[in-house]
Amino acid sequence: MIKNIFLVFYLCSTIFCNSQVITLKTNFIYKVNLPLKKTQKPPVIILLHGYGSNEEDLFDIAKSFDERFITASVRAPFLAKDQGFCWYPLDFTADKQLKHDYKKAIESRAKILSFISSFCKEYKADSTQVFLLGFSQGAIMSYDLAFFKPEKIKGVVALSGLLLEETKKIKTDALKLAKVKFFIAHGNADNVIDIKKGEEAAKFLKDKKYNVTFKTYDMPHALVGKELNDIKDWLKSNIEKEKK
Repeated sequence: MIKNIFLVFYLCSTIFCNSQVITLKTNFIYKVNLPLKKTQKPPVIILLHGYGSNEEDLFDIAKSFDERFITASVRAPFLAKDQGFCWYPLDFTADKQLKHDYKKAIESRAKILSFISSFCKEYKADSTQVFLLGFSQGAIMSYDLAFFKPEKIKGVVALSGLLLEETKKIKTDALKLAKVKFFIAHGNADNVIDIKKGEEAAKFLKDKKYNVTFKTYDMPHALVGKELNDIKDWLKSNIEKEKK
């Protein structure tokens, strides 16, 4: 039943949050955390969860970030194989190799970009200060979005993810991508996506002289307090002063 409802889901979402009502035309289900410190055009964080999860997964961490941010935690558009949702399907080949459907990733990418534009317009947010924070598959999507449309992304927080070969081959605007800042974090005991993948992503970006902060933590495929504190500091240091 849930599957059938989701497949036909397309609506104008009315979001109630701190007595504010916003009608946003989108095919995403999402949650919003409004800024506690009011500014004319708040900076934005878009939270992209991992494979098999949903919009609830990362939502609470936004409450620990700078009070000027408005945050949207978005549910991925595709059903994952066993439970939850995904940005693109994953499966194993006969020889136990993991394969991914990049065509679906492209579909998700287009939907996320459209969502960002509509979200910034309807919430009167600063479209020049959009940060992506993704975990695992959400981190993979964040890289892909930044390479494809660097002019729409101020910064990327890529947690426990990797850089797809397809993403590396995107004909990006190198000058615009050079303005995007990357915070990459990975656990040294990650048994889902090996830390080498995080190191490879950081090296690929650094070799191209892009702005990269890379940190490792004593953790598995997860998030820890020290990591969140570092993200908080990094985000705060990269918010521009409010435009007069």
